[in-house]
Amino acid sequence: MTAQVVPHCKIPCPRCPWRKDVEPGEFPASRYEELRVTSEQREGAEPGIWAPLFACHKTKEGRERACAGWLAAVGHRHIGVRLAVAQGRLPAEVLTPGDGWPELFDSYEEMASVQAGEDW
Repeated sequence: MTAQVVPHCKIPCPRCPWRKDVEPGEFPASRYEELRVTSEQREGAEPGIWAPLFACHKTKEGRERACAGWLAAVGHRHIGVRLAVAQGRLPAEVLTPGDGWPELFDSYEEMASVQAGEDW
């Protein structure tokens, strides 16, 4: 039996909400609330083993790929991601920003509060 590779983006897209240089307002606050389960919300409160991955908003439903910005910023805090790396289904390099990448938010809370703006 071959382990299935975790589909993932290689770089953050131009409108990736994890990029600090992206203007807020791309998505409503309710969307960030829905995605909260993908990321640690406070120290030691990581997502559970079956929590979904934060998918790139450019991927189609049913063919989602993990967001490169999310993986590099907070992916290491998701036990499912760490397990995928340990099993060789996801390269460890995705857990750090690549050369020339834009600055990323350090936490889900920081990203969502900036990107959702006044509605958060």
